[in-house]
Amino acid sequence: MMAVLELCFLAGRYHATPWGRNVNEGEPEWPPSPFRLARALLDIWYRRHSEVPAGDMDSCLAMLAGSPRMAVPPSGRMAVKCYLDQNKREEDRQPVIDAFVSMAKAAPLYMELPADSTENSLRLLDSLAGELNYLGRSESWVSARILSALPGGVEWNCEPGSGIQVHGLLPEAAYLELPFLPKQGKGRNLRDCTWLEALSLSTSQLQAEGWNRHPLAQPCGYTLHTRESLLVSRAEKTTGLCVTYAMKAQPLPSVTQTLPLAERVRAGLMSCHRRICGGEVTRVSPLFSGKDVAGQPLRGHRHAFFWPCDLDRDGKIDHVRVVCKGAVTEDERLALESIRRLWVRGADLGELVLLHALPLDSMEQTQTVISATPVVFGRHYKVRQGNFDAWLASEVRRCCAEQGLPAPEHIESLPELPRWDGAPVPWHDFVRQRKNVAPRRGYGFRLTFAAPVAVPFALGALAHFGMGLFVAEKRDW
Repeated sequence: MMAVLELCFLAGRYHATPWGRNVNEGEPEWPPSPFRLARALLDIWYRRHSEVPAGDMDSCLAMLAGSPRMAVPPSGRMAVKCYLDQNKREEDRQPVIDAFVSMAKAAPLYMELPADSTENSLRLLDSLAGELNYLGRSESWVSARILSALPGGVEWNCEPGSGIQVHGLLPEAAYLELPFLPKQGKGRNLRDCTWLEALSLSTSQLQAEGWNRHPLAQPCGYTLHTRESLLVSRAEKTTGLCVTYAMKAQPLPSVTQTLPLAERVRAGLMSCHRRICGGEVTRVSPLFSGKDVAGQPLRGHRHAFFWPCDLDRDGKIDHVRVVCKGAVTEDERLALESIRRLWVRGADLGELVLLHALPLDSMEQTQTVISATPVVFGRHYKVRQGNFDAWLASEVRRCCAEQGLPAPEHIESLPELPRWDGAPVPWHDFVRQRKNVAPRRGYGFRLTFAAPVAVPFALGALAHFGMGLFVAEKRDW
């Protein structure tokens, strides 16, 4: 049996910025870097166990070198933007992004140790790991121990490969073959650092010698095989998923700009997914593009819906929802988690902060809904079709059937969008066309169903881009 190192993240969070990256890039390290773990254990040795010989410590930490296989728990990437109080005006406070990996509390991660590890080295590693309180930043509480084998039912799902870059620990033999080694001492006592001494060097010491990275931080590629995450494991794949982001911008965009903003969300997710897939345009997911491999539009509303939302109904877009009605793959999940900002022609439209992901069958249900954005129908009214109001009602029922909704019992037209703290917004104020297509007329409705239906939902030709969005009616305006 091969021994493994178990790391349990007690708070369900791992806060760490990859070596060489800036904290405000918002990219947390995952899986944990063996190089980081080795330096944390080295710190415990320096501070608490100076009686342990350096040779024993060298053999102990050498077990973490290379690219060990790992079994990582389901996880998701999160970020919180904080403004540091520096006794300055509120608008001058420095923004800092706290990016982290979120998982179930006390979720275990397993790291493979070499098969030829000695009993003494394993015993020392277990002793040091037992005193490890956190890994990365101090919010990342951990408990660690050595197990004789990988627990039953757990499989290695993070193996050396490509796709995810992590800094591993350079083995001692490879370190000694480097063309240049960091130095220790001064004058006549100047000599090359040993492998263990090099591991303890600080950034300032390395920069003073002209190093632009740590000599023992070896870039390693990993392939994550698991298909589960916080975004997926909380929802049954057959029921779909609703991912909600908070919109942060100064000022917030008007609700009349729902359609252009939805297009930028789609473009942002496609860009993130293309980057995750190695930059290949042909591999962009149909879930985001809405097109098959031949470039033809998908049928049956199988792709994602992008819904900018005005939850407090003040006429400003404050949240964005991305609704996926089918299964979400690992690459698509990473794209949903990694989107941060929205851009158009080089201009920054705002920041998206991931709040949560919920299964569609957990959404609010109600019998009466009203339009939050105008419904744009794909068909045009013709005089020979009879009464105009009757045609509108038939189009609403047809669109409901396309979305799998029952036919509403009562349909009432609304001339404009009501706001709780201001003048109503006419439907013709909304952007209602994509690209160079002429705008179509938009309509608003109040719909009443015989039984409660899940909200929000969208109807019409532009339902995937936030048009025709219906929400629960609130009577407390």
